Amino acid sequence: MSNKDFSKLEGVIIKNKTIYPKRGTIYDADGNILAGDVTFYKIAFVLSDNVQSYEYNENGELVLVDDYVKDAKLTAQLVAPILNNTPEFYEYLLERLSLKDKGYYQVEVGYYGSNISYSKKEKIEALNLPGIRFLGSTSRYYPYEKFASHLIGYVEKQKKDNDFQIVGVSGIEGIFNKELTGIEGSTSYYINNENGSAVAGGLISSEKAFDGYNITLTLNNIIQQAVEEALGKTMKVNNHVDKAWAIVMNAKSGEILGYGSHPTFSANEMDILDYNDYCSTLPYEPGSTIKSFIYAAAINEGVFNKDATFDCRTFYVRTDENGKIARSPYRIMENQEIHNYRRAQPNNPTFFEAFTLSHNVGCAVLLEKYIDQEIYMDYMDKFLFYQPVNTLGIDEGSFFGSADYGSSYSIITTSFGQGMSATALQIMRAYSAFCNGGTMIKPYIVKSIVDPETNTVIYQGQREEVGTPITEQSANEMLYLLSGVVNNGSYNSSLYKIPGVKVGGKSGTAEVALPEGGYGALTIHSVVIAMPIDNPEVLIYFAYQDWNPYSAENIGYINELERTVASVLGLSGNKVIDENIINREVIRKGLDNYVNHSLDYVLGKAKEYDLDILVIGDGDTVISQYPSVGSTIITGQRVMVLTNSDLILMPNMKGWSRKEVIGFWNMTGIAVSIEGYGYVKTQNFAEGTQIDKTMTIEVQLQ
Repeated sequence: MSNKDFSKLEGVIIKNKTIYPKRGTIYDADGNILAGDVTFYKIAFVLSDNVQSYEYNENGELVLVDDYVKDAKLTAQLVAPILNNTPEFYEYLLERLSLKDKGYYQVEVGYYGSNISYSKKEKIEALNLPGIRFLGSTSRYYPYEKFASHLIGYVEKQKKDNDFQIVGVSGIEGIFNKELTGIEGSTSYYINNENGSAVAGGLISSEKAFDGYNITLTLNNIIQQAVEEALGKTMKVNNHVDKAWAIVMNAKSGEILGYGSHPTFSANEMDILDYNDYCSTLPYEPGSTIKSFIYAAAINEGVFNKDATFDCRTFYVRTDENGKIARSPYRIMENQEIHNYRRAQPNNPTFFEAFTLSHNVGCAVLLEKYIDQEIYMDYMDKFLFYQPVNTLGIDEGSFFGSADYGSSYSIITTSFGQGMSATALQIMRAYSAFCNGGTMIKPYIVKSIVDPETNTVIYQGQREEVGTPITEQSANEMLYLLSGVVNNGSYNSSLYKIPGVKVGGKSGTAEVALPEGGYGALTIHSVVIAMPIDNPEVLIYFAYQDWNPYSAENIGYINELERTVASVLGLSGNKVIDENIINREVIRKGLDNYVNHSLDYVLGKAKEYDLDILVIGDGDTVISQYPSVGSTIITGQRVMVLTNSDLILMPNMKGWSRKEVIGFWNMTGIAVSIEGYGYVKTQNFAEGTQIDKTMTIEVQLQ
C-alpha cells in the first residue's frame, strides 16, 4: 500500500471499488452442480472520435490507435448476424451506431447485446473492428433446468451502488442467501480524474473478498429426475390434473432423496406459472392417508383387534350426554352421517378389511367404541400434525394446518383426512414412526454447508429424532396393515406392487374444500408408499389435484417412480446409479478411488476393467475423478480423471449425457451452458482447444 500522500495533487481523486465474491454453488448428493455461476457479456460501441487505446502492431510495438466505431454501416453488417440475424435488428443496430452526431459517447443495444455467450464474444472480437467493448457479468445458471425448482429457488439481479448484485429470492437460494453470497471485499486507490487511470503506487487500502459457502443437498440425482418425470407425465398426459407434488425420503435417516412440485419452472427462463411449493407451504385435506393414525392410536392403546368385526353400514352421528361420539340408529340431522366410498355397506367386515379397503365407517366405530376422542386428538398432537417440520432449507409458510374438533361429526371426519389439513412434509414425518420402531425422524434436505476458502464444514445434516408417539410393537403392527392395503386391498391399491420388492402403503382421495364451504368436483389423490414393507428403507409420497374424481390412471407413473427408487437404492437387488448403465451388464459394484494415485496406476486399472478413461490435463497424478468413489461402473463406461496440471484441453463431448457434462464442470471448474435434452450434439469449442475457468463451454443436447 502507498505511503505517499496524493490527496494534494491536482487532478487526483480517490476511487472506492467493491470486490464481489463468487456466489456459492449448490450441489446434489452426488456432487452434481444444481446452481452455479457462469459469465456472460454485454456489448457496447464507442462512438466518440477522440478515444484511443494501445495495441501491438505487426512489429510487436505497443502503439496508440483510434478505438471508436469508424464505419457504422460495416460494423452493423458484420456484428448484427452474430447477435440477432434479422433485418429488423440490423436496422436498429445501424440506427444506434449512427448517434455520434447527437453527441453520444457510447451506446448499448438492449436485449440482444446482453447475456452474450463467450463464443459470440470471440466471433465479434475476431472481426477486429474498432470501438467495441465487452463487459463481463456473472449470471446464475441451473444446468438441469426443471429440477426441484421450487426447492432450489431462483435469484435476481438487484442494483447496488453503481453495480448489480445477485440476490437469492426463493428456495435454497433465498433461505441461504447470506451464506451463498459471501463477504464483499473492497479497494481504495487514487486515480487521475481526467481519464480514470490508476495512479502508480496509489493504493490506499485493500480488503479481500470471501466467496460464498457451497451447499450440498441430500437429493439423489436419478431419483430426482424420476420424480420430475412422474410429476411431468401426470400433468401432461392428463389435462384435468392441475397440480402434482412428491417427496422421496430415506425412511431411516430422514434424507430427502427427491422433491418436486408442479407446475414447475426453469430458473434460467423464469417461466413461473405457480410460485407455490405444494410439498410444504400449503396445507390441504389429505384424505385417507390419515387413517393410519387413528389405527395406530388404537393399536398403541391396546384396544385394537384386527379380526374383530363391526357394523359397516352408514354411521349416523350423534353426541351422547357426556359429550362423546355415539351412533344413532337413524339420521338425526342432515350432513351428520359417515359413508364409505360410493356408499358401500359391506356385511360386517373385520377392522383389517376396513383399513385395507379404506372404509370410513371403520374410523367412526373406533372413535365410538374403542378409543376416546380426547386420546385420539392427543395422538394427532404426538404425531406432530399442525406443527412445522422445521426442515432447514425448506420454506413452510406461516400456516401449518389445523383440525376442526368442534363437533362429534367433525372429529370423526378428521380421522380420515377431511376437516383437517396437513402438508406432505408433515405426513412424511408422521409415517416415519412406522419405519423406525415408533420413533419419528425429521426430514432434512441440507447435507452439508462448506466454506470453500478453508474446506471447513460449517453445517452437517444428520438424522434427528423428533418424538416417539407409539411403541415398536405398534409400529410393526402398522406395517402389517400397510402391507395389507397393497397386497390384500382394492384392485387400484394392488397396482402399487413392483417386482422384487414387497410394498406397503396407504392411498387417499379427498374432496377439495370450497372457499364458501362444502366441497366441489375437485379432488386430491395421494399415496404413501413404504419399501420394503417388512423393514422400510424409503418412503414415497405422491399427490395430485384432479378434476376427474377417483381417477386411477396415474398409478402407472407412480409405479415407474417406485421401480426407479427401488433400483437406485438396490432394494430389488439390481442397483442402478447412473442413467448410462441401464440395460447394461454391471461388472463392478464400486469404482475404485483414483485420487492421489499416479496416472499410470489409473490407466492400468482402466485396462483391467475395460473402462473408457478420459484424462484431463497433462499431469502425472490424479486429483479428482468422475464418477465418485463407489459408483457402479460397467464395461466400457466413461470415467474422467483430472490431473495436477493447469493445461486443460476441450474434449469431444459428442454423445455425452447431461450428467457427464456437469461432471466435467464439477471437476474442472469450467462452467457449461447446456441447451436441450438428451445427449450432446454440438459444442462451441473445437476438440483440443485450450480452455480455462474464464470461459463458458456451450453444448447443445438432442
